[in-house]
Amino acid sequence: MRILIIDEEFPYPLNTGKRIRSYHLAMNLARWHEVSYLAFGAESSPEFEQMKISNFSPIAVTPPDRGKSGLKFYVKLFLSIFSSQPYIVTSHYAMGYQARFDELIRTGGYDCVLCEWTPYAMYIRGTVGPRKIISAHNIESSIWRGYKINERNPFKRLYIANQAAKVERFERRCFKWADGATAVSESDARRLRALGLDYQVEVVENGVDLDYFHPQPAKVDENMLVFTGSMDWRPNQDAARYFVKDVLPMIKKHRKGIEVVFVGRNPSRRTSALGRLEGVTITGTVDDVRPFIARAAAYVVPLRIGGGSRLKILEAMAMGKPVISTPIGAEGLRVKDRENIVISEDPRDFAEQVLRVLDDRSFRDRLAENGRRTVEKYYRWEELGRKLSDYICSVAHKD
Repeated sequence: MRILIIDEEFPYPLNTGKRIRSYHLAMNLARWHEVSYLAFGAESSPEFEQMKISNFSPIAVTPPDRGKSGLKFYVKLFLSIFSSQPYIVTSHYAMGYQARFDELIRTGGYDCVLCEWTPYAMYIRGTVGPRKIISAHNIESSIWRGYKINERNPFKRLYIANQAAKVERFERRCFKWADGATAVSESDARRLRALGLDYQVEVVENGVDLDYFHPQPAKVDENMLVFTGSMDWRPNQDAARYFVKDVLPMIKKHRKGIEVVFVGRNPSRRTSALGRLEGVTITGTVDDVRPFIARAAAYVVPLRIGGGSRLKILEAMAMGKPVISTPIGAEGLRVKDRENIVISEDPRDFAEQVLRVLDDRSFRDRLAENGRRTVEKYYRWEELGRKLSDYICSVAHKD
């Protein structure tokens, strides 16, 4: 089949969860189908070249100004209060992109359009011809509800509430513009099905590259904890602040010399400031997260906001590391508390469970071994790519 994927960017380099998922699934689709990839970018960019090397047909559109600082940015935020669409939609919509998409639909002979992020469903509204599928990496309205719950600034909370309501309305509409949808977890799929859709929602879970992420011979620092994730994503920023302010002090009372390392690109100024505290390291962008994971005694996932399922947990498990997570952090994964992961929500209990994992070597090793077995059994990209391919074919050929 001929498949057109539309996305905000070309998914490379593989340094965010969304890029990793989009790239690996699209790369597997390209094994069986002819895949074009429409995204904001430049034909002279390394990302564009990587798409060609990876057997895609990339199509670049000049990106709009989406800077997140300065007077112009804050004016856009203010004006979005009065828009009928949420900011995550209006900030990604461009007439040039729409025109290029419409042209491709007219001339490309595509069997299916795969919308690789929910806000980009704006481009498929009213499209006639190929079948349309939305890939929901998260339930965006759930994320915005989480922002609202955890925001203490009353003015920011009002703005977030305004946006959260719009995101929820947009989701209720946009999935009805499509002929199919995928979710990354069964819990997310249930939320989509509750919208009253007239098609089957398929669960295509996140995966992990088991050849790249595997146990490594490295000297483990018994006092080191690690978290990896894009630090320009608000749920990860909130996780870092929560762990440092509410959990770490209780761990320090019982274990001197403990250090938590947050590894990820583009930390905000507020997140970077945490690195000035004793026992906290904020690395910023790194070329390879694996040495940090390999050196750590345990991997922590203190997420309080989110949806979907966590690539970061799968990577840690693949490297044979014990994982301590909040329920939200582990949501959607095939995990069982105290068997292949430790799940804890209360800050005091989270601290106690971290200490247990650090102090009980046999418990730690059992978690690590069971975690690796779990990802080997359920989370190979090749099998997930085949599942997505089968679903696309079923939607495209449906009468």
